[in-house]
Order: sequence, then structure tokens, then C-alpha cells
Amino acid sequence: MSGHSSIERFLARNRVVTGRLDLQKYCGAFLAEMSRGLQERPSTLPMIPTYIETVREVFRGERVIALDAGGTNFRAAVVSFDPEGKPVIEDLARHAMPGADGEIDREEFFAALARLVLPVARRAGAIGFCFSYAVEMQADKDGRLLYFTKEIKARGVEGEHIGRGLARALVAAGAQAPSRIVLLNDTVATLLAGRNAQPGRRFDDFVGVVCGTGINAAYVEGNSQIRKVPGLDPSGSQIVNTESGSFGKGAYGPVDDGFDASTATPGKYRHEKTISGAYLGALCLFGAQQAAREGCFAADTASGVARIPSLSTRELNDFLLYPDTADNPLAAISRRAPAEDGQALYRLCDAFVERAAAMVAVNLAAIVLKTGKGRDPRYPVCITVDGTTFWQLRSFRSRVESRMRSLLAGANERAWEITSVDDAPLLGAAIAALTN
Repeated sequence: MSGHSSIERFLARNRVVTGRLDLQKYCGAFLAEMSRGLQERPSTLPMIPTYIETVREVFRGERVIALDAGGTNFRAAVVSFDPEGKPVIEDLARHAMPGADGEIDREEFFAALARLVLPVARRAGAIGFCFSYAVEMQADKDGRLLYFTKEIKARGVEGEHIGRGLARALVAAGAQAPSRIVLLNDTVATLLAGRNAQPGRRFDDFVGVVCGTGINAAYVEGNSQIRKVPGLDPSGSQIVNTESGSFGKGAYGPVDDGFDASTATPGKYRHEKTISGAYLGALCLFGAQQAAREGCFAADTASGVARIPSLSTRELNDFLLYPDTADNPLAAISRRAPAEDGQALYRLCDAFVERAAAMVAVNLAAIVLKTGKGRDPRYPVCITVDGTTFWQLRSFRSRVESRMRSLLAGANERAWEITSVDDAPLLGAAIAALTN
């Protein structure tokens, strides 16, 4: 059996061939999980209410402090919007996130945050804080930390309200108490940044997406649909954080199951593990090594693939862009292998990326349908996307858009538009403070 035909059989058996997947079925499953999550019925989508609203326009000329804690970096700036709605970013400073360089305790964590904010604390009274860790949002726009990720080590912070802790630490450091602190995550911030990015254009609704190291999306939902939270004004609306990386009803085959079992969180974040930059390179390597064990490559090629210790998504992308480069582990094997094996290895990696793009399209199409908006072609749904996987991985954006056009056609036809905004987390944090 030739390498080409055997790799195609392998990909089909492992549900990686996008053309053989019923994407409409997965889109329907995503919609069903969204509805169940809003009702607090069993669902793989948490559908977290954020209490962040989008009904108010951004005040022009008023300064706020914008903070962005994402990964191991922390940024602080003073942000305002000029009369035309263009952002003005002043005193921008970047620091290491407290707890990134060594373990600290709760008091040290909040004191360290306050020290980073003090240089701009007198410039404005309100703070918008994009805090991209797992929090349970509260009606007062604060959030209680559930747990840290991304190697942040801060004992005793879990369970604490981040906004209140920062406010106390600022006062203890000699600053005035902030007039308000609005906490939000990066998907919510991206949505808000997109909402403000094109003054004068009319969009029917807004979606925020982060597709980089992880995958997540946020959209605007009517309070009447958020049945798991009693007492909401049914005439109002708010942004809902879907936590879409947790979606568990996707196209998973034996390779995905084996890879999932090898991770630190087996059974969780199944959607994210087929898509995001944190996993996609490693998933492709896992798949290639399984294909090698099943005889899809010649012996020397299989041996070379088996010896690769790890593969980042950046290395995967470099191989797809420059398959003959000298310093890439996949390219090194491909150059020495018979042409048939080199083509099969490339086909395998490209197929995993193509499936990832298709599942992002499923994610986004389901959210557009859930909004109920975009029926008038003059006024599309604005989908603002942040993240290197979406914008830099070979052919990823065009593949997402192609699949979305198929999913949002016929009876499901909707108008939508994908865009990006520089500094979306920082600007979204500022907008949240100015409008909530």
C-alpha cells in the first residue's frame, strides 16, 4: 500500500478528513450545548454570565486605567478615546505578572499588583481589568478567582475577589480607592474593542474570539435566555463567556482520544485540544507517531518521526510554510524520506490544521446563529478575533471563512464579517470601565 493511500485511510479512520465530517451536525450540537449551559442543564459549555453590558456608548475624552493580565505578562496604561472615537494610549508599561517568576502569597500578590498600578493611579478613578484567568463573575463586575493557569504561582488567591483585593492594596500603598473596578476576560475585551473599532458603521451584533494559545468566544445574550441566574432584568442583555474550549461534542477520533489521555487534563477542553496553539503541534506529532506505528511510512521515516521529542505549533507552521527548511524537525525527516513519505507527512499535518479551522468555523457559526442577528445583509455580525493561531497559522483564516460560508448559507444564511483590533485586551478593558 502506498504512503499516500495509507495516510488517507489513517486520517479518515481518525476523523481528521474534514470533507467526511458533517459540520452542520456539529454546529447543531454546539448550539444545543449553548442552550443547555444557559439553563444550567448538563453541558460541556459553561456559558458564564459576565454582567458586562454593551448598551452604553463610550464616553469621549474621559481617562480610565486599563490593565491587562494575560499569560505571564501584565500591562498597565491610561486610555481615553478622542472625539472621533480613536483610542489614545498613554503611559503604557509592561511587566512580569506577579507570581510568574516564583511563588508568592496572597498579600504579596495584591501588593505587587498595586505597585504596578501606582504610577498611573492618580491619572484616573476607574479601572478596567482584563484578567484572563478562571474567575466566577459577580453582578458588581468583580470576579472571584477559581484557579490560576499559565504557571502563575500565588498561594491563597483562589477564592479571592480580584477587584476588591486590588482596591485594598492600592489604598494600603497610599493611593485613593478606585471609583470602580470592572473585571473581564480577554474574549469579552475583544468583543468590546471590536464594537468600538469602526465608528459610523452599523453592525447587527458583536462577537469576541480569542484563537491563539487557547480558544474561546463571547457574545451578547438576552437576559431572558440566561435562566440559570434568577432575578435578571428580562428586558436587558449582557455578554456571555461561552468557554468554548470546553466543547465536548466535536469530531474526535482514536488519535484525539489517545492524545487527550496523555495531557494533564484528560477529558477536559476537548475542543481546545484539537484547535489551539497550546496543543495543535503536539497533536500533529502524536498523530504522526501513531501513523508511523501503523505502517504509514517507510521504516527509516517512521524511525525518524518516532524520535522527535516534541513539536510546537510554531514548528508545525514553519513546516507547512517552509517544508524544505534546514532547522525544522519535520522538514529534516521529510527531506531525507522518499517523496511519497514526505508528501504523506505534509498531508497529515495539513489535515489536522484544516480540521482545526473547520471546528473553529463550527464554533463561530453556531454563535452567529445563536445571536439571531445578521439577517439583513447590510448589517453583518462583527466577529473580532485576537490570537496568533487564527491570524498566522498557514491558510487558517481563509479556511475558517470558507467553512463559515457553507455553514451560514441557505436557511441559515447570515451576514457576518471577521476583523481584528490592535491591543484588543487593553482597549476592551478601558471600554468596560467607561460603559459599565
